[in-house]
Amino acid sequence: MSFQLLDPEKGIFLSEAGSTNTILKGKEFPPGSWILADFQSSGRGRKGKTWSILGEEPFIFSGKFSSDSNLSSPGLFSLYIGVAVAKAILSVYPSASKKDLRIKWPNDIYLNGKKVCGILIETEKEGEVWDWILGIGANLYGTEIPDYLSDAGFVTRDQNEKGRRTRFLETLLPLLNDAVLAISDGDKRIEFINEKLLWKGETIAWTESGEQKTATLLGVNEEGKLLARTSVGNMVEFIDSPEDFRSLG
Repeated sequence: MSFQLLDPEKGIFLSEAGSTNTILKGKEFPPGSWILADFQSSGRGRKGKTWSILGEEPFIFSGKFSSDSNLSSPGLFSLYIGVAVAKAILSVYPSASKKDLRIKWPNDIYLNGKKVCGILIETEKEGEVWDWILGIGANLYGTEIPDYLSDAGFVTRDQNEKGRRTRFLETLLPLLNDAVLAISDGDKRIEFINEKLLWKGETIAWTESGEQKTATLLGVNEEGKLLARTSVGNMVEFIDSPEDFRSLG
């Protein structure tokens, strides 16, 4: 399969948007287009959740890829995009390399236990062409976190690292294209994901048919599925994360 990648020359800069993903779904925006907004009033996360952007330098981005067929393992798309974002953070913000950076399966980035980036992947199909709309919301720099968002954090609080949003964008764009090419070419990125996987080796819990289940988180397989083992040795395979998926430590 082949992908049409993001074009650095097809960027749109907006001072304000409702949802950059929603805007980019419009047919007037061909594959390769991307949007960077200063403010987003209707940010969306997975499963209908809202996503609040915080701080003085938010990164509100959407990009449109297209492919000539669907992926055999579509879950890899979100994970590989997460790898690209993680690598961009580590490249642009030296202070991040001193923190505990983790990828929360399937699509969040954490630093020192705080969520600093959320990723939303949406697909649309017309004929034999698949559009892949990826949304990335990151809190690049800031100092104040509202009490009701105690799980959130910033990539950096270091004033010496302020003003790097443009550098982050310029670093991220080729990494996103590289991630999608890796999917197309079968290049494996699972080792990096498992090295940075949040909660790996910990006891996770979720609710299934009204009953709490627990297992030890093992890692991600080559198809992007999450693997865990119950206390009696049964393997559990997740294609998507349950609503109350969490770590018990």
